[in-house]
Amino acid sequence: MTEELPEIDSDRRFRLETLRDVVQAELAAAGLPVAPGGLSTGVAGAVVSVDLPDLSGVLIDWREHAILLDAGQEAWADDPHREGEECAAFSQLMSAIGEAMAEAIRKILTAAGLEVSGTDNDYAPHELLVTRRVAPSVWSARRDAQFTRRYDSMRTAWNARNAAECPNPDCKTHHSKD
Repeated sequence: MTEELPEIDSDRRFRLETLRDVVQAELAAAGLPVAPGGLSTGVAGAVVSVDLPDLSGVLIDWREHAILLDAGQEAWADDPHREGEECAAFSQLMSAIGEAMAEAIRKILTAAGLEVSGTDNDYAPHELLVTRRVAPSVWSARRDAQFTRRYDSMRTAWNARNAAECPNPDCKTHHSKD
């Protein structure tokens, strides 16, 4: 007997992948390093991925640099019960980094017009969930308006050029009033 995988809502997944791209752009615009989701190794920064298979939103977590992770792993390997001062110091440092970065990311994304909440994930206590865009960010709204102005200007110039070159003044294609 083969077990069938539940069908993923492709429209919902597409919308969340678009939202993931927005989240990545907002974090990168703020100057944070952004890493692709998944099991990429050797990457530090904000890890952004679509929540699969649940499709509840876009997940963001902070991944420390390998230098810090390796040192912590070595300390924990030397103290398997994690009772020593060094293990406590590494735990405190990693927790403080996760907390600080989660708060910074939350503030950045909220200011950029995104709805952000925690995930209550015991395995990733500082993980965030973005569920939707409430408003466009100021920089993307400006960029989009600038693109529209340039497009309209180019269209007007092309229409004027085509109208000037058209030998038939009654031609509705080249001499239309738009």
